[in-house]
Formats: sequence, structure tokens, C-alpha cells
Amino acid sequence: MLRTLRRALRPARLRTPARRFSAGIAELPPTAREALGTEITAGEAIAYNRVRVATATAVALYRSGYALPMTDDDLDDAVLALDFPHSAPSAETRASIRAALAVLDADYTVTVTR
Repeated sequence: MLRTLRRALRPARLRTPARRFSAGIAELPPTAREALGTEITAGEAIAYNRVRVATATAVALYRSGYALPMTDDDLDDAVLALDFPHSAPSAETRASIRAALAVLDADYTVTVTR
């Protein structure tokens, strides 16, 4: 509850990721139902959809020159700036974004082309 109040009282700030992502947004992969069919469990669908949003967000951040460490608020802003349907940033989504960014950063064969 305190976190919600702090966010409500926080002064407005310029959200730069929304503009910087325009050239680097990866198309979102199919939803869990489209990719895995209708026989999947709710837990599998949630995990799949969370990771697909996190991976696309991490790719957009990486292409835009962002690197770890990033605050929770910055990651939340990035997910919201990409305007994925039904995406609400959670602790698990932020952890997945950080993991994907770390992998992209660690792999020397990954390069950004514009």
C-alpha cells in the first residue's frame, strides 16, 4: 500500500523509453494459446505470456542501448511504453527482463544493427 501511495505522490517525469523504442521494438510472438494450443494449463499460459513480454521488452531495451542495472520503475515504464495488451509488470516479469538483458549483454556474438 505504501508503494502505491508513493507512486501516486511521485512527481511526473519524462518517460524517454517510449520514444527511443520506436526503432527497436520486436514483434511480439504468438500468445500461449496460439503457440501451444488450448490444452495448456493456466500456469503454463501465464509463464509463457510473461516471458514473451519480458523477452520482447529486453530486446527493445538492448537495441535502445539500455543496460543493467535498471530500477523496477524503469522496467515497469519500459513494459508499459511498449503497450503490449494485458501486460502488467510483475516481479517475475522484471526478473525475466533482467535475465534476458544479462544474456544479451554477456553474449559477444549479439550485435545491434540499426
